[in-house]
Amino acid sequence: MSGSPSTSVSGIRAPGASRRAETRRNDRRWSGTGWFVHIVILGLAVLLWWIARDMVSVTQQLKDAGRVRFELSDELKNDWRVMGQGLQPVSLEVSGPTKEINDFAAELDQNANRFTYRYEITAADIANVQVNRKQQLTLTVDIRKFEATSEAVAPAELTVRPLGGERVFQITLERYVERKAYVDLANTSKGQIQVVLKEGSPPRTYTYSAEAQPTNDLEVRGPASLVDAITDPNSLAKLRIAVDAEQALANFVSLNQQTTEQVLQQGSIVSNMQLLPIEGVEVREIYKDDQGVEQRRAVSLVNVRISFTPLQDYVQVSRDFPVEIVYPNWLAQKGARVDNLPSSIPVDMKVLSSQRANFNEQNVHVRLDLSGLNRNEVSIESVEGSNLKRIKVLNGYYSLDIDTTKLTYEFNNTSVTAELYQPIGGEITIVWTE
Repeated sequence: MSGSPSTSVSGIRAPGASRRAETRRNDRRWSGTGWFVHIVILGLAVLLWWIARDMVSVTQQLKDAGRVRFELSDELKNDWRVMGQGLQPVSLEVSGPTKEINDFAAELDQNANRFTYRYEITAADIANVQVNRKQQLTLTVDIRKFEATSEAVAPAELTVRPLGGERVFQITLERYVERKAYVDLANTSKGQIQVVLKEGSPPRTYTYSAEAQPTNDLEVRGPASLVDAITDPNSLAKLRIAVDAEQALANFVSLNQQTTEQVLQQGSIVSNMQLLPIEGVEVREIYKDDQGVEQRRAVSLVNVRISFTPLQDYVQVSRDFPVEIVYPNWLAQKGARVDNLPSSIPVDMKVLSSQRANFNEQNVHVRLDLSGLNRNEVSIESVEGSNLKRIKVLNGYYSLDIDTTKLTYEFNNTSVTAELYQPIGGEITIVWTE
């Protein structure tokens, strides 16, 4: 008996068909995509771990990452100062996400002052603290009293507090003191200056002596160590002024619209001069107001009297010197001569005694300067019976050419100058061959 043929419908396994063949087909399908799914799953796992790591709240310590600023309360500011800069490093305990902590730490590495606490020192803090002989005291500060300032700003995700227990915060204060003071002019109280009394005249040497003459008593006020540094063995604070006598004289002449000679004839001047500043120390004068009550006010200028005396170490010298004539080119080319001119004239002056030997022909020259004669402006005459020409000159002056590096001089007559030393004494005749 023959069997009936089997019939199958698409998608439905025929009775008796092999399951193994179907399994092989499914395995081939998954083997093509399985490796990609595994990579995606692994990547998501890493991403979640990375996010979770930065989101997890942790606590870290940042060593010396912040600062504490110590300030004086208003009641102490006028009597004390904080030694040093008033800033001390403080370690921080920071809690929050790792990423924000790392960013915050990086910022503080570049500028620790960005995160600053404040501690205000009050009278209660120093009430029972002993002051040493240097007028200083040292405070030990409770870290719990630190106060966050406007500079102490951290990201909202972070909690920051100063880390205590590992160190003691100490700060030293120094008291302000007052001390009587005086002005010391040091090596500028005496000296010499060179003064030109009249334009064209030689410089003249004057000695000067200076003395400080403050209007009122002076005192200094400042931190004890700074005041002690300028105090002499007599317990007086030493103030300084650098006297520039030459500049003071010039200022006085300009201010009073007088000549230098007129001012020097008075013998002395009073000049208001600047005290050399002392950093951190105030100079005050003590005076009484209209009601007779003693007051104090800051000063920076002090009157200084400067007395001038002409240097008396001059000696009289006299000597005859040959006369040198300076011709204009048009006469020099013709070999001109002056007929009625002495070959030498006497020169009288005063020179410093130490320079007496320099009064000689190498350093002193007598000249008759005719270089300004213009041929078109003079009257030229012919000398009868010859080929000579001549001109006559009136009111000429002998002049002196003096080497001032070798001679410091002055004339007995203050109206005499080197340029107009002596008149020629009448008319001179210049002759040449045409």
